[in-house]
Amino acid sequence: MLRALIVAGLVSALCAGGAVARPDGGSPAVFVSVGSPSQIVGVDLTSGRVVARVRVPASPGDMTSYGARHLLVVSPRAGALTLVDSFEGRVLHVWRGFGRPVAVATNGSYAYVADAARSELAIVDLGTWKVRGRVAIRPEPRDVAVSDVALVTHAGASANLTVADLSWSQGRVLRFRHFPAGGKAEGISRQADSAYAYVTYAGSGVVGGLDWGRERVRWQRRVGANVVAIAVDAYHGRQLWVADRDAGAVLALSNGDGHVLRRLRGCPGARAVTVVGSAWVAAACGGANALAFWRQRSWGRKLVDVGGRPSGIAEVVLP
Repeated sequence: MLRALIVAGLVSALCAGGAVARPDGGSPAVFVSVGSPSQIVGVDLTSGRVVARVRVPASPGDMTSYGARHLLVVSPRAGALTLVDSFEGRVLHVWRGFGRPVAVATNGSYAYVADAARSELAIVDLGTWKVRGRVAIRPEPRDVAVSDVALVTHAGASANLTVADLSWSQGRVLRFRHFPAGGKAEGISRQADSAYAYVTYAGSGVVGGLDWGRERVRWQRRVGANVVAIAVDAYHGRQLWVADRDAGAVLALSNGDGHVLRRLRGCPGARAVTVVGSAWVAAACGGANALAFWRQRSWGRKLVDVGGRPSGIAEVVLP
């Protein structure tokens, strides 16, 4: 069953030069990957200030967080995966030698990297920092979500979702299953409830709810112009958030049937979205070179300049 790897607890605060203790308790923050210059940028949501900039290999894209401290980010053009310590604002390790890594997900023990150029799912042991294995995935993988299983969407004309059954203790793929996803599924939720997952479809405003345990489509709904990213609101329980790139908006949806609950505008070129605790929603705005975030109590928006072409996003908590 897919579970959310939710960042929690009090940790060392981020700043541009490293970790500095703060006495006033936890503060929500997000990191976004920025293509120009090649960095990941940390923003404190309480103050709206940029608190960290960490240089990573060229043109970083998709990213995720785990363990309340660490960030993983792929750099497709550089063929690299980078591990960052968000407390200290520094790179811990860089894995090179990938073809074109386009997505990364983790269960905390292993990172699973979708390598589009080589049509592989690479498995990285986060305890030893070794690449444990590379498994052929065809057609080429586009996105990945992982916990007890890995769920993989595909590029090109494929309309299937791949379910990779995993060995937790060894990080290996035991077997593959495939089933029709109701169209060309592209983005997939990194967090899911029970045996459900949620997908976007390439070049469309359609979102789908999938029961991957029973291998069937539960529902599909057109909600926007070009929906490119999707996240489960683990705090709300019955809500999803999606990024609509062409409309420059993020939308809250019901996870039961996909109907629109709320539409937040003001994020040109929205590329990625995340929910931060029960109080914030944040999105990478590729068309504005900015991070947008909204406080759920008032739905007031703040836009923070982070640099050129932000794309991936991940949440942390600062002490």
